[in-house]
Amino acid sequence: MHRILGFSLLLFLFLGSFSFAQVDQKFLMQSTQSYLNATQAKDWKSVLEMMNPKIFNYAPKAMLEQMYKQMENDSGMRFNYSEIEILRIKTEFILADTSYIPVDYSMTIQVHVNPKLYKNPDDIRLLHQGFEKTYAGQEVVFDPVNSRFSIDLKNTLIASSAQNSQLWYFSEYKANDPLLSYILPIEVMNRLLAGWN
Repeated sequence: MHRILGFSLLLFLFLGSFSFAQVDQKFLMQSTQSYLNATQAKDWKSVLEMMNPKIFNYAPKAMLEQMYKQMENDSGMRFNYSEIEILRIKTEFILADTSYIPVDYSMTIQVHVNPKLYKNPDDIRLLHQGFEKTYAGQEVVFDPVNSRFSIDLKNTLIASSAQNSQLWYFSEYKANDPLLSYILPIEVMNRLLAGWN
């Protein structure tokens, strides 16, 4: 009888833990979707609210907001974000009192170039090289008929949250971004570089 009760209690605890994990992942999925939706809508204020706050130690929020606004008002280029999809939520890594979870996603970025301002092939070539550097490892294609760059992006967001909190913050993972090592702990960076097993 005691064995049955003990087994039932263990089963209850296991299933209880499993259901909590499902709820957390569902909430993370919703938070990630909100972040990506804000990006698609170019709602930069909301995007900045959901960014990992450590970023603002190195690039102040007001400066980033101004940069996004200038990008939107640039008469030479217009960015559009579409076909956003969450591909995979990876395993959780807990360090001190914080959870870290990589979330793979895909997105199509189209950059419409004003042909009156970018008339020369050299201008387009320099832009092409710039996008290839910014989106390293992603295919960048230029459509000369529509004066448009297309980037089919597959990348990873690093979601972080204090333990027992449902408030998630995001940072974009780029292996060649030196700023990331100041934002994320070395243990997290090492796991990312190793493929997050």
